[in-house]
Amino acid sequence: MQYDDTQTTLIACRQLALEQNQKLFDQANAISREAFELLDHPDFDSEMFDQYLHLRAKAESLFKEAIEHLSVLHTHFSPLSSPVAPVANANKEAA
Repeated sequence: MQYDDTQTTLIACRQLALEQNQKLFDQANAISREAFELLDHPDFDSEMFDQYLHLRAKAESLFKEAIEHLSVLHTHFSPLSSPVAPVANANKEAA
């Protein structure tokens, strides 16, 4: 039973971490879109360009953080298909 609980906990932790990672990517994409929308502004000037650069740097930083986070996830958690199979097999054996 402990094996099932441990695997279930690991799967839940991995899923939560992947959801948080997706939020990072979503935030980075939203900021990136906001920056690119500034380029289409009819009154685009040097101040807006500075704002554009600031937003792009912020988005780039979030993208980098999300990629590093994803790399750590893949290092610490095995692929989702690996832990699921033993849990399913353990459940069949218990039945």
